[in-house]
This record gives sequence, structure tokens and C-alpha cells, in this order.
Amino acid sequence: MQLKRSSGILLHITSLPSSYGIGDVGPEAFKFIDFLVETKQKLWQTLPIYPINSPSPYSSLSAFAGNSWLISPDKLLEANLISKDDLKSIDRSKFNNAYVNFNEIKKNKEKLLEKAYLNFKNNNEQSSEILNDFFQREKYWIDNFTLFMTIKEKYKNSTWSDWPEPLRRREQTALQRIRKLKKDRIKYYLFVQYIFDQQWNDLKKYANDSNIKIIGDIPMYIDYDSVDVWANSHIFQLDHNDTMKPTVIAVCVSFN
Repeated sequence: MQLKRSSGILLHITSLPSSYGIGDVGPEAFKFIDFLVETKQKLWQTLPIYPINSPSPYSSLSAFAGNSWLISPDKLLEANLISKDDLKSIDRSKFNNAYVNFNEIKKNKEKLLEKAYLNFKNNNEQSSEILNDFFQREKYWIDNFTLFMTIKEKYKNSTWSDWPEPLRRREQTALQRIRKLKKDRIKYYLFVQYIFDQQWNDLKKYANDSNIKIIGDIPMYIDYDSVDVWANSHIFQLDHNDTMKPTVIAVCVSFN
């Protein structure tokens, strides 16, 4: 296949302008695509868009899920999932144009998404059917992801190897107990991924319709504290007899 020579811009979505403390896939992302068209660019390299363990986009909780911090509050408002008063309740004085206040971002985005989930659940008669359809489509990864996030929240974001033995070793009785006791919380994390999927695909379609191709990126290595390692520990070099922690760690080394 012959590829045409083309140019573009590398810009992580979090670097877009935003009144919510961090760039997202809302109006400013669409404006950036318009800018790419106006300047005769063909590519937008976004870098990874996975949920993260740290400010680095390469420290991912999942190789498949989307980063909830990139969900646009403006698009939630447009979908009638939150109100203008919900947006006004955000304390923007804690945001800074020079850096990202990740603690405030996390708190505010989670607050809005919690409200959006309640409205979606209570005001949409087809909410269960919609989420179930999404679950069935993405079941190969999202079943483990929503369970992982729910357990991680329960144990105050601790690394999965520090969870109680039955959970870190994925004993089915323990997992089923979590599924039963935390059913609604699991559904919340499913909803968040559904919303991300909707917003991301809207943006991607707009880009492609504008003849702009989006180039993604992936972490070089799977993060240890991720659903991918927890759910597939048998394929990783871990201390399976005791701690479940890595016995071999990949690192990058430079030689002068």
C-alpha cells in the first residue's frame, strides 16, 4: 500500500484549553480539528487516552479503557445528564493555567459523573438495556475492568497485590461476593466507560469526516497495578507462590 506524505500535530487532549482544569474531548477538541483542517494538516497524534495511575499517560490502569478525566462536562450538559447548576458548582479558583491540579480534577470529574450516572439511571427507562448492550459488546475487557475499579476503590486505591488474598488471586467466591455487594458501583464504572466511548467516537467521527486521521499511542509496557496484570497474572513473571509481585521488571537503560 502506498502512503501519501502528510503532516500533523502531536497534542495530548489534556493540553487543550479548558475551563475545567484539564483538556477534554469537548468543544475545544472539535475546534482543534477545525484548526488542523484550516492549516492543511492531515494527522492528529493524541498520545495514550487510557485511565492512569499517575499524571503520566503511560501509567495505565487498563490497555482498553478510556480516561474518565477526558470526558467533557459540556457534552454531559448537552446530553441532559447534568445541569448548568452542576457546572457552576465547580470551584474554578483552584485551577491554574500553568499546571494541572490533578486532585481537583479527579474530585470534580467524579462528582459530575456521579450526578450524570444518577440522572441517566433515574430518567432513562432504557438505561439498563443501553448499558447491557454496551457491556455485551465490550465484555472481553470491561467485565474485569469494572470489577477491578470497584475493588480498587473499596481498598482506597491500593495496589491489587495488597488486596485480601482471595481477591488478589481472583477466587471466584470472593469475586461473586463483590459483584453482589457492589452491583451498582460496578454499573457506575460501566456507565463511565459508555460515556467515554460515546464522546470519543463522536470526536473521532468528526475528525475522520474532516479528513483528519487520529494517531493514538500505547504504553511500552503493561503497568503492574493494572487490570490487565491482575486478570492475566499467569502470563506475567510474578511471585505466584507468595506476594504476587513482579520477579522481573522491564526498564529502559541508556548507555553513554
